[in-house]
Amino acid sequence: MPRKRKNSLPTDLAALVLFKADRTCCVCRTPGKPVQIHHIDENPSNSVERNLAVLCLDCHTDTQIRGGFHRKLDADQVMLYRDDWNVYVAQRRAAIDVKRALNEKDRHSYLRALTTRLEILRERRQFLLLAMNYHSLGNATLRDKYIDLTLESDHSDDTVIYLRSMQNRQDLIPEKAKQREIHRRRSHSDWSQLARLYDQIGEHQGAASNYCRTVMEDLKKGNIFAAAFYLKELSQKRVHDRLFAIAYRQFSESGDLWWRVRALQEIGWKDELKSVLLQNREVIEKSKHPLLLQELYSAMGETEKEEELQRQMVEATGDDRGTGSE
Repeated sequence: MPRKRKNSLPTDLAALVLFKADRTCCVCRTPGKPVQIHHIDENPSNSVERNLAVLCLDCHTDTQIRGGFHRKLDADQVMLYRDDWNVYVAQRRAAIDVKRALNEKDRHSYLRALTTRLEILRERRQFLLLAMNYHSLGNATLRDKYIDLTLESDHSDDTVIYLRSMQNRQDLIPEKAKQREIHRRRSHSDWSQLARLYDQIGEHQGAASNYCRTVMEDLKKGNIFAAAFYLKELSQKRVHDRLFAIAYRQFSESGDLWWRVRALQEIGWKDELKSVLLQNREVIEKSKHPLLLQELYSAMGETEKEEELQRQMVEATGDDRGTGSE
């Protein structure tokens, strides 16, 4: 009986996975050990980036062990190790790049090495990695060129979503591709990856909901590091700012001036806040709402009025505390 043939990974995808992991096992993180790309769900036909992790042969063996005295690496553990290691590698690379940029003596050699690397990628037609490199360099024109070349041959939902979100062109992601990928991740109860997907496609309520879900499940299981890791990632992506912006639009539509002001304060949009206050000056003054008046006087530079209002508010608070004391 012929042996089942293992599906091969696309060259660009394999290169991307190895690049993000710095060709190092995401579990033991021992430099120089031979590595291979592991399918986390053990299905070799499911060759999408979120299902792949770089493991050394020893750690890969641990994923095959089903009990006994040896440690078994399950899918959840591998994903956490992979996510944490990829973040660490990216941060380390960023620190090295900054250090090189500040050192003028190394600047020329750094740029020469970078040029050589990009030329090698071009010769090998690794367009996805070229797009990533030019994106990190801030060159949108060349990034978009290689995104277009990548998408000529790779129409997978994962790739389309990843590259269009890199361009901040979520409008170019087909709705069917979004729904297929959402369904795929939801069917595997893959809440952390579903949260990242929602963030990529610009659906920030879905991102917040699924980040909170994975954090709550990890806390219940006692996976404190995992809970902290995804809670930190949620904060770093500043999903809360996007939710405040959604809230601002809702309050604008409903005409709730106070909560419009509060949303703008939380986001930190000072110019917009000042504009809203000045446009609604007459309404605020008629309302005699002390907090809105305080914000209005501050926006107008009316320091004396602002200080007088603060004094009145303090005195009113003191009067309230004294009521019924005798």
